[in-house]
Amino acid sequence: METNLTECNENIAISFSPTESHRFGRKVIRFDVRRSSWKNLKTAIESEFPELAIVRLPTDRFDLVNKIFKSFRSVYLADTAVEYGINLKDASSKALGFCTISKVIKADERHVEDLDSLVSRSFSGYRSHYIANRDLPEFDLTLAYQEWARSSLSSPEKTCFMFYSESDLCGFFAAETRGKRFRGLLSGVLPEYRRRGVFREVIRTVKFAFQAEGANQIVTRVLLENDPVHKVLLHEGFSISGRYFTIHINMRVPHITPPSRRWSRLLASLDQVPRRKKGRLSDYRPSLGPINFEDLR
Repeated sequence: METNLTECNENIAISFSPTESHRFGRKVIRFDVRRSSWKNLKTAIESEFPELAIVRLPTDRFDLVNKIFKSFRSVYLADTAVEYGINLKDASSKALGFCTISKVIKADERHVEDLDSLVSRSFSGYRSHYIANRDLPEFDLTLAYQEWARSSLSSPEKTCFMFYSESDLCGFFAAETRGKRFRGLLSGVLPEYRRRGVFREVIRTVKFAFQAEGANQIVTRVLLENDPVHKVLLHEGFSISGRYFTIHINMRVPHITPPSRRWSRLLASLDQVPRRKKGRLSDYRPSLGPINFEDLR
């Protein structure tokens, strides 16, 4: 979502989100944790006076997760994402090998309606981290993603590709294209074109196009449970560069520390028990080994 960076150091990047603040009728501040002590993070959160703090932090910082759940009254573990990256200088060149995609365009403001339709159909039934926060008012998630996608049409530091199969649109890929490290922001393939190799063709096109534009690296984040996208990225030469929790802290309620309780029980009460059968976090931790959630008791 659109944010305005207000403070950035080697420990925490803090940004105000005007779009989300307007949507939810409350001041929304994002905290992207890099390396930080609990004291510094708590001070940063409280000094910004957010009504909703959205904290993203590495999944190995269970010390911070525990402190957050113990220190604030209304807290939700909203999602888990895996970050992938690829060094384009070292990436092997593969033939694009289009089978379904027949045309690619770089979208601009003339394509707003087509992009809105793509986003609406691609994200129908999609669940984001906002859904996990039961204290937020109900809203149309599709509209939020349409707003986000539209921002890539007018900004000189963003690019949006739209993909066609014959004369029909089938997918899109929006990215931040600033500097040499391009970041995937939002992408989607229409339901009727899934499981046909279309997303693989999209990723190959993006790699080729961004390399031609001078990018050295592409990074993107994927929700833990989105197994098909994980498989495509790994197959296309991307590697895991990080894993992150998204945590919502509702600050409108009094800051009352709840009675001491085990974090795993709290997760269970929020219907956020880590999934075991599919999309396990341990599946995407090849170098670190599986996480034993029992150790958090």
